[in-house]
Amino acid sequence: MIRSILISPIGRYLRTRRLFRAAKEMSRTKSKRLMVIGDPCSGNYFQFMSSMFPNCEHGDVTVDLYGCDSCNRMDINDMSAWDDYEDDGFVVMETGVLGFSKDVEAVLRQIKRISGGDFLSAGGNRGFLWVKYLYKTYSKDLIHSMDPFDSRKDEYFSGIKLGQKGSFRLKF
Repeated sequence: MIRSILISPIGRYLRTRRLFRAAKEMSRTKSKRLMVIGDPCSGNYFQFMSSMFPNCEHGDVTVDLYGCDSCNRMDINDMSAWDDYEDDGFVVMETGVLGFSKDVEAVLRQIKRISGGDFLSAGGNRGFLWVKYLYKTYSKDLIHSMDPFDSRKDEYFSGIKLGQKGSFRLKF
């Protein structure tokens, strides 16, 4: 129970912070723009954490359907919206928004196209209470909880469909 309430969200916070720094550095060394998928100003179950202890910043481009004024308010499920972004032009850092993806495989294809394979994801919360109950209090549109992903070492993107048994694993 303590893992669900404290450890899982704290672990995700620290992982997001570490992966964002890595994405920012990767963007710099590869001379590619940084795209952050997920508004760093909000989107956290405990939103006060985001404002008091930021774990991520806006990228050169930040996309989030309900983002702040600095965000491109894009629905990741709108495949035509992805056409605005050029092939291999970004390092992509994702902060849990893929949990709202109606077709994870299609969204991943777009991320792979625009990132050229440079993709980091903090994943979603995976504590027992979150997976069983608390996700319902966050958003009725949340579909998945993703595992963390780091394209520098991971080959498969995986996660679970919330409210159902089983998991998925997609080759990136």
